[in-house]
Amino acid sequence: MNYQFDKERMSQHVVKYGVDMRPTLAPEQDRTKLQDYGNWLVEQFPEVFETLLVGPRELRVQRTFLLPNAKRIELPTFVLTNRGPVFTFPDRLYVDRPHELAILEKDKIFRRTFDELRSRFPDRTVPRVGVVHEIVFDTGFLNSLEIVASNLKSELWREKAQNIRILLEAPTDDKNVNIEIRPTHLQRTGLPADQVAHEDMKFGVIVNVDINNRRITGDLTKAEISDILAFASDYVPEELIRFLNNEE
Repeated sequence: MNYQFDKERMSQHVVKYGVDMRPTLAPEQDRTKLQDYGNWLVEQFPEVFETLLVGPRELRVQRTFLLPNAKRIELPTFVLTNRGPVFTFPDRLYVDRPHELAILEKDKIFRRTFDELRSRFPDRTVPRVGVVHEIVFDTGFLNSLEIVASNLKSELWREKAQNIRILLEAPTDDKNVNIEIRPTHLQRTGLPADQVAHEDMKFGVIVNVDINNRRITGDLTKAEISDILAFASDYVPEELIRFLNNEE
């Protein structure tokens, strides 16, 4: 299939930083400290964190992003999961068309928010930190199923495939690198996929990359966390795109 993955063809790109904390944080036990931290996020980085929402068992911070086409999209940018906090930084969003959000120095903002979090909860350990890149590549009118299936060696497999989802584990000596690849449809003019004529259908390839440290004993040092962030920054998109294009 004659398709080249390229950074400029990213129609959507969201970066998430996950922190595995033990014991985990919970609004029931840590409500006051978490609220203070949420307010600090809003005060320090309003370009990412805007509104603090607190419930009996939930705490999150979200932001409404204004797009050039006068549309708004509301996204949670800080949430507590069962494993720990997740910080979300949308880089490019697809709403009718791609929109650049240009949140600068994402790694630097995360480091500051992470350091502040640890200072407020010094009794917690952090055995793992991960960076997830959620990307959609626009393939235009090229059927993305055929693009993904073209990597299969068997012609019979390619012909039989009605859908496909590839999960790859490509660890290094000290890091997990997990890659998910699957085809998708891109919404056009607000219509659901089943209401768009086949000849007008546009396609995309979802590529999710999850990078985290393999060793999970003890507490990560600042140097180890910096190493994870630097590795993820170098891997996406340069090495990832070479991999998707079957280049050395």
